[in-house]
Amino acid sequence: MSTILTDEQRETVLANVPLVEHIVNRVAAGLPASYSRDDLVQTGVLGLISATVRFDPGAGAAFSTFAGRRIEGAIIDLLRRNDWAPRSVRAAERRLNAAAERAALDHSPTAAELTAELGCSLTELHRLRDDIAKARLDSLDRPVRTDDTPVPLAATVADHRRQAEERVTDDELVGYLRNGVAMLPERHRLIIVGFFFEGTSITELGRTLGVTQSRASQLKEEAVRMLREGLRQAYLDPETEPARPPTKLTERQRAYAKAVADSRPWDRAPVRAGPAPPAEAQPQPPPLATSG
Repeated sequence: MSTILTDEQRETVLANVPLVEHIVNRVAAGLPASYSRDDLVQTGVLGLISATVRFDPGAGAAFSTFAGRRIEGAIIDLLRRNDWAPRSVRAAERRLNAAAERAALDHSPTAAELTAELGCSLTELHRLRDDIAKARLDSLDRPVRTDDTPVPLAATVADHRRQAEERVTDDELVGYLRNGVAMLPERHRLIIVGFFFEGTSITELGRTLGVTQSRASQLKEEAVRMLREGLRQAYLDPETEPARPPTKLTERQRAYAKAVADSRPWDRAPVRAGPAPPAEAQPQPPPLATSG
């Protein structure tokens, strides 16, 4: 509901706007930079208008004193409404600040001094500091200094999001690897799937295939070498990559590497530890889990 002021009340409000600014400056001095000063001033002016309407000159109090309380009360109410942290955290923050002031007047208090003042353990002190840190908000536009050069806080925050080009490159690599596993000869494929995807030991895989542990390890090394050569050929640029000694692969293995390089890396199909697909069938790649 709007408030209609008389001419005298309007002049009183205009004359006391500096009082609002003074109170806002005092309150804002202890607030993070994320708080909007304009919002505090606007709320303070509303408190001033309310004080002007409610002020009773016969009560004996000076208008500046009466209005100052109303202005500050309105601002504090706004801060409490907008503060998402529990009051217990704010109370703990005040206790910690008071303990820091008591513990050391001329130096930064140590953790031992703070725990002594608060009567808590070091673990409880760390938990208290964590709760307070989580309740603090900051503005990404706030200037901070890096090598004596002020920059926005946002510029100092690491961006862990992958760029579109990186995502495409990673997905392409996984696609080629998936195809490569699906195209491996049956025993090699069973070794790779069992060892890397299912966590089966080489000893157990050897028993499953009816070979010795040494032969199972040899099959794993052969499969890894074949996969590596297939991926190398997939990304080989004959015009820019210098000649390199030929990899020790059989003709069948070289044909496999070329098939991997010529495959479609975006195809997807589940990997199965069953018989290898017929030679004439289009190989279906298995899904591979990646981090990131």
